Amino acid sequence: MSVIRKLLIQGIRSFDPQNQEIIEFYAPLTIIVGQNGCGKTTIIECLKYVTTGELPPNSKGGAFIHDPKLVGENEVKAQVKLRFYNTSQRSMTCVRSMLLSQKKVATTQKTLEGALSFDATATQDKVSISSRCADLDAMLPEQLGVSKAVLENVIFCHQEESNWPLSEPALLKKRFDEIFAATRYTKALDSIKTIRKNQAVEIRVSRAELKHLEEKKAKAERVQAEYEKSARQIHEYRQRIDRIQQQETDVTAQIEALAGQLQEFMSLQTRIDGLQLSLEQKASTYEELRASTAAIDADSEELARMAADVARQIASQESDLQRKREERGTLQELIQHTQRRINEALAEIGRLRAAQESLKTKVAGRADAVAGICAQLGIAAQPDADAEQRAAGCAEAVESLLAQAENERGGVRQEARDGEQRLQAAIDATQSEIHAFANAASLCERQAAASEEEIRGLEQKRAALRVDEAQRQSLEDELAKETALLERARADNSEDAYREATKQKRAELADIGDAIARINLEISHNNRQADTRARLALEAKELEAKDSRFGELSGAAGLAGYTGAGGGPGSEAERTAAIAAAIAAKKEALAECAARAKDAYSLLSTTRTRLELAQKAQREQEQDIGEKRARIAQVCPVAEFDGAIGAARRELAELMEEAGQHKNVQSMYKAFIRKVESSHTCPVCHRGWDCAEDEAKVVTRLQLDYTKAPADLLEIEGEIRECQRRLDALAVLEPAVRDVAEWDGHAAKDLAAQIQELTVREQLASSTADDTDCEHVVLTTELDDMQTHLAQSQELGALEAARAELRAQVAALRHELQATGSTKTIDELQAEIERHQHRDATIRRELDRLAQEHELKQKEVGFRQDNIRALNDRRSDQARRASECDAIQQRITALESGIASSQAEGREARAKADALAPQLEERQARLAAFRDELREREAQIDQRARAVAQARDRLALMTSEIEQTRASLQCPLGAGDYPDRLAMAQAQSDKMVADVSAQQERLAGLDSALQESDRLAGKLAARQREIQDNIRLHANAADQKRLQGELAAARESQARLEAQLGQIYADADAEDAADEDDGDSRLGSRPRKRRHVGSDDEETAPAAPGRAGTRLQRRRNVLNARLSRLTGERAGLQGEVKQLEDQAQRLNRELSTDYRDVDQLYVRQLVQCKTEELASTDLETYGKALDAAIMQYHSLKMQDINKIIRELWINTYQGNDIDTIEIRSEVDGARNSRSHNYRVVMIKGGHAIDMRGRCSAGQKVLACLIIRLALAETFSANCGILALDEPTTNLDQENIDSLARSLARIIKSRQGQRNFQLIVITHDEIFMQLLGRSDFCDYYWRVCKDENQKSSLRRRPIAAG
Repeated sequence: MSVIRKLLIQGIRSFDPQNQEIIEFYAPLTIIVGQNGCGKTTIIECLKYVTTGELPPNSKGGAFIHDPKLVGENEVKAQVKLRFYNTSQRSMTCVRSMLLSQKKVATTQKTLEGALSFDATATQDKVSISSRCADLDAMLPEQLGVSKAVLENVIFCHQEESNWPLSEPALLKKRFDEIFAATRYTKALDSIKTIRKNQAVEIRVSRAELKHLEEKKAKAERVQAEYEKSARQIHEYRQRIDRIQQQETDVTAQIEALAGQLQEFMSLQTRIDGLQLSLEQKASTYEELRASTAAIDADSEELARMAADVARQIASQESDLQRKREERGTLQELIQHTQRRINEALAEIGRLRAAQESLKTKVAGRADAVAGICAQLGIAAQPDADAEQRAAGCAEAVESLLAQAENERGGVRQEARDGEQRLQAAIDATQSEIHAFANAASLCERQAAASEEEIRGLEQKRAALRVDEAQRQSLEDELAKETALLERARADNSEDAYREATKQKRAELADIGDAIARINLEISHNNRQADTRARLALEAKELEAKDSRFGELSGAAGLAGYTGAGGGPGSEAERTAAIAAAIAAKKEALAECAARAKDAYSLLSTTRTRLELAQKAQREQEQDIGEKRARIAQVCPVAEFDGAIGAARRELAELMEEAGQHKNVQSMYKAFIRKVESSHTCPVCHRGWDCAEDEAKVVTRLQLDYTKAPADLLEIEGEIRECQRRLDALAVLEPAVRDVAEWDGHAAKDLAAQIQELTVREQLASSTADDTDCEHVVLTTELDDMQTHLAQSQELGALEAARAELRAQVAALRHELQATGSTKTIDELQAEIERHQHRDATIRRELDRLAQEHELKQKEVGFRQDNIRALNDRRSDQARRASECDAIQQRITALESGIASSQAEGREARAKADALAPQLEERQARLAAFRDELREREAQIDQRARAVAQARDRLALMTSEIEQTRASLQCPLGAGDYPDRLAMAQAQSDKMVADVSAQQERLAGLDSALQESDRLAGKLAARQREIQDNIRLHANAADQKRLQGELAAARESQARLEAQLGQIYADADAEDAADEDDGDSRLGSRPRKRRHVGSDDEETAPAAPGRAGTRLQRRRNVLNARLSRLTGERAGLQGEVKQLEDQAQRLNRELSTDYRDVDQLYVRQLVQCKTEELASTDLETYGKALDAAIMQYHSLKMQDINKIIRELWINTYQGNDIDTIEIRSEVDGARNSRSHNYRVVMIKGGHAIDMRGRCSAGQKVLACLIIRLALAETFSANCGILALDEPTTNLDQENIDSLARSLARIIKSRQGQRNFQLIVITHDEIFMQLLGRSDFCDYYWRVCKDENQKSSLRRRPIAAG
């Protein structure tokens, strides 16, 4: 049993964040009293927050926490701490903390970590359970022994939400569902229904699946046999494909070997031609060098040593030349540098001469300025002194004049200060006297005004206190009247009559109790048959469910189409047999369709394989032809290939011929030159020239051609090599050109036609397979529908038998109940008890009414006594007010005499102040005139001082410029040999001119030495060329020997290759003949066409290389034909293998998916079906039991709640318009549904009317309060706490008194319950006194605000009021 002990509040709403307020809760009653706005409701809010974690309504944005602006802080921390005993009677403490931060424009609320702990005891330490807010929200209700919904809506209900029992239906349903925790049970029942529904579907599916497993087992054996057969055929075909692939590899190797031999043969021929041409060129070059070179009698090594010596001499000579050139360049740079310094020195000389002239001009100007200043300022001149002395004397005189002017200014200012102080002191004295008189006058005026104000206040107070004779007489009359009424009330209040009436009513209550006991005995007798009645209800409900299911299945679409053996509807067994026969026929049609689909897919697979192979061959050949086209295009366009190779061969022949012509041109030019020089005639026409110049021109031209001849020959040899390279590249591309021509001619079209034909076949096969698939899908769907109908028909048969059995059981139970002889039902007996209880409540209301009348009469006596005391107090007050009026009159008289005296003193002070005003004005005028005179004298002195300062500054500036000019003309330190800077600059310039002359002489000598060195270098270069020509001559002879050896080796290699090719040709002739016959039979005349093309090549190509290349090409064509035949055969076999593999994969997929572990699946499916059926039956039983328990629990709870509400209403409500109120619970939806709608009704004369919107504000408050009391007593067995916030709101005094008595009775009935705690918060002092008279509490708590408007808690005794 949980009990709350103490509550600590800090920083919540108006409670001070710096101090802690603690309230202690008593048992069984705690009363909290305070005015509106003092913080009473905050206690309820804190209790709700600390137990549930929910903030009160309208408290978002930090309204629940003390405002930081009220305490001048940026942050306020709030804390709520509750100490209580849990359901195990162990002391616990819960702490929740919050933080409110004030930002610039808004506030931010933050929830800090809380704490829940067990308090320390004598034997146990303090133990902390959790600090997370979410854990606290879940654990607090558990420790208090009540749900969170009851804590929020019943126990600690906020005043703004206390009227929720009369709120709109949706909110009312939500609150009651939370209190009853109906959602949990509803979800459990819904889950059970969903599971059973899903299980029913699964059971039907499992039964159908079990029936198909046997058929799948037999079909799996057939599929396994077909799969093994396909695997054997695939193995045989793959062996044949491997043999064909080996043959293809051999033929491909032969083709690659032929290509290598052809390439090797063409390379040897090209190398032989190149070596022979190079040998001829070397021989021609040797003869030319020998004819034009002076022979040196020395071998190659001696010539190399001679060339090295000459090279060393040339290098030495070059080094000497380089050194002399560098020396010459350095000397030239030095001359240029010296020349630049000479120019700079001349410029400096000109500047210094200009400075001397400027100095003379400045000295003359200063002398004129000194004379003018002396004349202006009256300074005496010095005729015997020089210019410098006159200037210095003038400067000293000017400084003296400035000091004199400054002294004079200081004297004037001192005189001004002394005069101002004297005059200002006289003015201040006069002003002080005037101010003193003015202040005295103001003081007298303020005293008079204050006295007048006090007189007015006293007169108003005297008027308020004045009591006339009429009021005094009226009070006396009222006092006499109240005394008479008091005597009459005492006479009417008879205690004997009240006791007699009460005794009679209590006897009637005893008779009603005996009648209720008798009816309870009869109910007990009927309860013994509750089991039989419950069984009857369950059996009847089950029969109803099966009838409903039978009706659903009977009307199912499709079942009507099946008839029995006689053609009519027949029984369910006959319909089941008809459906089974239709299923067997449909399965046969489905098997036939599957066989046709298998044949169609086999044909489609074969066709697709052949099409894929043909397309692959087309792509490979197109790629090969494209690569060949690209290689040919890199050399020349395909269409121009024949012309390009012919042109290359012709160009090579022409270049060879031209090279032969250039071999003897050099000796011819040399002979011509000797002929002209010896005979002076033309070597061709043998005629002479008219002049020696023409002959010289001819000789020069011949010598030029003679010199160019070796270079032209070398250029032609380079062209021959380039032409030979292009010819070799074209010769290698000849086979590729023939393949491209064949592909463009007919091969591409033949392959495209074959692909098109296969594409048409593939489309036809695909269409056939699709049609077969559609037919298979339709048959499968029809078969599934038939199997569904079969299951429905079987279920109808089972339902028909179960319905007959249930009807028999229901009839037997009804007969058993009829045999007991009971005449009344439980409901009738319960209604009779309710009538007696209603009579009991009426009598109790009469007792309460008598008690209330007796109490009202007692109250009336007390009321009259209070009135008499109040009238006596008013009479005493009138006497006190009369004495106060006399005292006020005396005070007014004294104040009026003081006012007259103050006014006279004020007028005298004002007159004296006015008399002193002219004297103050005269002294202020004298001070102003004195200040003007001093300012004029000071201005004259300042003007004279400024003129002297200007003269001093002018003289100083001119003297400074002269000194700067003289300093610039003086020699620098260390140059004392010269009189001034100008003489020094002139001497330096003359010295540099002499240095430049000497350097130019050295430069002329270096130029002569360089010319001699260049002549010697030319001689050494000629000697070096002569030696190099002899070295090249020896090297040419060695190259000719090397080329002759290489040429012999190449011809020997060519002979060996021709011998090998001869053997190859002999071996290949037999194969060519066999392949030619075989090719004619399959390819027509295509091989002969290729041989015809080859013969044409033999006629046009050179002799030996052409014949060998043509025979090799013909051999490669034969091998290509053989390779194509093998490829076609392999493609056909691969198509068969592809078809067989697809079939095997399809069969394997069927075995691994559709027919996998058929035997195990059958056993497992059988077990699963039985298990699901048993589980479904158990769930149905459990769901029914849970449904009945929920309905019974809800019904009993509602009866208890309404019983308590009825008793409380009868004992509390004093009106006659409403007999009682109830909470009506109505089922929403289908029968036995767990969803309820709630409404509060008021009953009058046996009629129930909705209370919402039809009752007054007081009735609404009272009804909601009573409902909360009933809910608390029903759902708070482990938590006896209930807090009532302002329960008297909108209640009249009569109902307030009745409520107080009802609460007292509740407390008295619960007084033996140790954990019962009623917390009442009110502002009604009378209600508090009524509760205090019950003697259930000695103290109450008063909530008030201090001088800082902070809420505080104070404990007060009930007797103190």
